[in-house]
Amino acid sequence: MEKSNVEIKLDELIMVEKPYNILQNLELMEYGGIKAKVYNEYLDPDEGGPMGGAECGRHLAILGSIALAYGFHHKRRHYYLAVHAVLERKTSHISESNHFIAYAIPVLAEKRKGKIYGEILDEHNAVLFTAEVEYMIMSPAVFTKFYENFKLDEEIPAVESPYRNRRRLTNLVFKGDRISADYGTIVGSECEGHFKNYPALPVAVIGDLFRELGFALYKKFFPGYDKMISPRTSIRAYRLAFHGESVAFVGRISKRISRGVILVTAEAKVGDEIISSVEFEVKGVKSENHS
Repeated sequence: MEKSNVEIKLDELIMVEKPYNILQNLELMEYGGIKAKVYNEYLDPDEGGPMGGAECGRHLAILGSIALAYGFHHKRRHYYLAVHAVLERKTSHISESNHFIAYAIPVLAEKRKGKIYGEILDEHNAVLFTAEVEYMIMSPAVFTKFYENFKLDEEIPAVESPYRNRRRLTNLVFKGDRISADYGTIVGSECEGHFKNYPALPVAVIGDLFRELGFALYKKFFPGYDKMISPRTSIRAYRLAFHGESVAFVGRISKRISRGVILVTAEAKVGDEIISSVEFEVKGVKSENHS
């Protein structure tokens, strides 16, 4: 694909900032696509690399919002809230890598909603993940009016990136094929860069907590695997979860797909309100797949 030397200024496009947005070397491609480089900031020891599914979702959702913003709202900053994503891992092979190439192309753009297709490639240009992400687009005026009760005038930045050193689930309780766990009360510094004065736990972080929940459930019934991966994930976000709110998780095995592969269904809740839901496959990977 041909590229353009048009300068892309992140602070003129979207509301997501560092340290949550760690995309580098952005390039505008033909057909309105955006290319970027990204490094692997977080990978849980249980998940097979080179990149975790939630991290893939994180980077492609951000890159996709930039692609939409550049094509349709680049003169004004907007909030691009990911409301649905379908992620597919294209290989079961486990490897290690720190840097990746990401692409995102708009496939739908309207005043209040958009959709992108994205890919994460390894250093050999092999496709590791594909994603389709849908967004609700909100102007700053609408966003601040809708979430005014969650405004935080003074933010305290984390000592190190909260996306590198993450809080894990606690109080895991197993009951048959079901599991529950607590995340606890969201702290503003855990949401740094997402968003300024309105710190909300990113959907990708919630997605990684879903993974932690599902992997714990998998290990209980299928011990003996070195790593686990998620071949396919469909996640929905119904609303943001802000600082000061307490989040809990519940999940279950909804289907045994084949030997060593299950389908997990889970929900994240604030009180009795479901804020996010997910359906994802979990597959165990043996050591012979290691590179």
